[in-house]
Amino acid sequence: MSRSAADATRFTATGPYAHSKPGAAPYKLPGFMANAQSQGSGNGGRQETPKEKVERLRAQARAARMAQSTSRVDTMIDFGRRFANKAHKTMVYTLIAASGICGALTVYSMVSLTLYNRRQRALWIEKELQTLQDAKTAYASGTATPAQLELLKNEKIGEIYEQKKQEEKAQRPWNKFKRYLFEGLSSEEAASKVEGAAENNKPGVLEALNAKAAEEAKAAAVVPAAVQQPGQLDALTENAETAAKQTSKSWKSWLTGR
Repeated sequence: MSRSAADATRFTATGPYAHSKPGAAPYKLPGFMANAQSQGSGNGGRQETPKEKVERLRAQARAARMAQSTSRVDTMIDFGRRFANKAHKTMVYTLIAASGICGALTVYSMVSLTLYNRRQRALWIEKELQTLQDAKTAYASGTATPAQLELLKNEKIGEIYEQKKQEEKAQRPWNKFKRYLFEGLSSEEAASKVEGAAENNKPGVLEALNAKAAEEAKAAAVVPAAVQQPGQLDALTENAETAAKQTSKSWKSWLTGR
């Protein structure tokens, strides 16, 4: 005969029940920490911040370790850890301050050196111009030294090279095209000005031509003087001009192979 649910066998726990282990007394904080905690929590009823809570818990854990540990080695390790932390912070702040100071000194040095170089360059150019002027004066008076002659020769060579460079630049197609476009009007204006000046100064021009013809006749009547031989500076100038002509060949010469 079947049984009802009320008569069914009920399985209940007959073994030992789970319970907390008796006997372990809770850890008590030292007196000074317990007083500080009670004062902090009771200071006007203010709630502690998360940072303060973390610091308090760390201090409690450290105090618990120190209370449970009586080894000298653990004490030295804890002291060394705190000292290393402070030294690390000090070193970081020192490096940041030193980096800022070094950056400021670098900027100041760059600006100072730039200004100093500009001043020295201006003084050097002024000194070189004065030396060149003294050399020209000595050459005109005939008392030039070999160093001054060498300086004048180099200056003349530089002028010839620059002149040939400008002539070569003027022979480029683009410069020719610009001259063709923009020099037409200026040449017409110059021609009109010359014609007007010639009409205004026509008597003076005739007198100048007559005086020149008389001088030529007088020079032909007298015995010609000895031909003046070119000096050393003139010969060096001619050689420099020839070298500049050879080095300033156009691109057409490169194409034709001449």
